[in-house]
Amino acid sequence: MEIRKREGLWMNEIGGLTQLFLGDVRSGWNAMTHCVYVVEDNTDLNKDLCEYLEMCGFDVVGCETGAAFYRALDARKPDAVILDIMLPDADGYELAQHVRKMIDCGIMMLTSLSGMNNHLTGYKSGADVYLTKDSPLSVIEAALKPLLRRASRSDSDTAAETQISEDSWVLDMLNWKLRNPEGNEATLTATERTIVKLLIEANGAWLTRPEIVEALGKADTAENCRNLDTAIRRVRQKIMKDIGEELPVRTAYGRGYAFTSPAAVLGEAEAS
Repeated sequence: MEIRKREGLWMNEIGGLTQLFLGDVRSGWNAMTHCVYVVEDNTDLNKDLCEYLEMCGFDVVGCETGAAFYRALDARKPDAVILDIMLPDADGYELAQHVRKMIDCGIMMLTSLSGMNNHLTGYKSGADVYLTKDSPLSVIEAALKPLLRRASRSDSDTAAETQISEDSWVLDMLNWKLRNPEGNEATLTATERTIVKLLIEANGAWLTRPEIVEALGKADTAENCRNLDTAIRRVRQKIMKDIGEELPVRTAYGRGYAFTSPAAVLGEAEAS
């Protein structure tokens, strides 16, 4: 990888591919409080990636071996790690598994290994993002930001969880999960997540079909109200299948829908 400035543009050369893009150093997003570990055995690539991320405002720690990475973890916990897979003394998949088990942080695989099987293995090992080394530096930086935004909210979200009663359902907006009091989870679609959020935030009050439809950004038409009924029926079926319990949403003719169990909304969704 080679990085140099030319006429206000950053030139990014990875794996023989050249990309030109505007620097995002002054994008207005504050990265200064975030620590990122770069684990890459290619000395030049490690150095260049660390320098670029530092220019973007991140606090970066570079490691060229698995042993160096473990030593660094003893000294400081990162908010995100960028892992190569083929290291001289370690397997990047195993490092990802260790990080996922021990630390609450974002994990990015950055490797020359492409192909569906490698991607699947990376995600199964705990990676949040899997990129190949021909990815532009701007893409690497952009992929880091959601991971770090999530990490920055983890403390406040943990504090919020401690205030949630044990008999509450929890809607995890960031991870698209609905969890029952026993801890069983189901993954929701964007529409399902928004509908459930609206019902929970009504605090047991009834919401009419037109109110929900309009909150979804749609016109109050008979067709859209029928589509809403279909969406709620599907999420009920999903919850029963994945969690083994009925979704505590009541329906009443002329009144609409109400979430009838204690519930809380955790976190905020990423902007689309």
